[in-house]
Amino acid sequence: MKKIKKNRKKLKKESASKGEKFIMVFLVIVFIISIFAIYYASKSLIFGKKDNSASPENPMVGGMSKMSFTTFDVQLAKKLMDENGDGKCDSCGMPVEMCIDSGELECSMDSKSTIGKLDSAHIHADWKVYINSEPLDFTGKDHMTGMKSGSSVSSFIHVDSGAPAPEKIGDILHMHAKGVFLWIFFESLGMKFNKDCLTIESGEKYCNDGTNTLKFYVNGELNSEFENYVFNDLNKILISYGDEIGEELQQQLNSITDFAKVH
Repeated sequence: MKKIKKNRKKLKKESASKGEKFIMVFLVIVFIISIFAIYYASKSLIFGKKDNSASPENPMVGGMSKMSFTTFDVQLAKKLMDENGDGKCDSCGMPVEMCIDSGELECSMDSKSTIGKLDSAHIHADWKVYINSEPLDFTGKDHMTGMKSGSSVSSFIHVDSGAPAPEKIGDILHMHAKGVFLWIFFESLGMKFNKDCLTIESGEKYCNDGTNTLKFYVNGELNSEFENYVFNDLNKILISYGDEIGEELQQQLNSITDFAKVH
């Protein structure tokens, strides 16, 4: 009996010892987690929030893994989501910066929104823009040049550089979200485009008059959507201003490249 009692006491001591060790390990883990929490909290307070403003030195903003918001995109997003300028999304009430950080140009909670989140799609279209029979030159207006120089471009819809010849800058339109209207591309470059006029960066306007007209073609067919058109993958688009008819207009249509299919 004495031996049994002695063994019981020994077992109790061992059990208590194990319990104490478990508690000690648990407390050490909690202590380590607390240290890390305090570290990151103090780091945030000391160094502040990450700078999400675009500039020539830091041209890309937002939390996107591939494409990122440009200065133009941020300004347009605020215009579309925060009309009263109170810093909150008019549709969902969240801080508009949070909506931008999630990749939204329009609030996804708004039933009227059509534009998807940045990087939700990657669609390409071949196109040409002619003014009085001369092709509009997009040299220096590509996305990468704009980002490096701090000039106005959009990550949602743009032209790119760097493709192998014979493709030239401006041959292909890139769309990095669903539902992006054509007017956004022109506005990002300081231009305007609608059924009545095409206005270039210099402010010069090319408007319908008694002789010259602004024409908009998609896949060889006249289209009435103009600035509100949302192109589909592999579309062929022509915007032409002037007095061209017949064969000359057909030559412009035929000049549209076929590079979108290789992107």
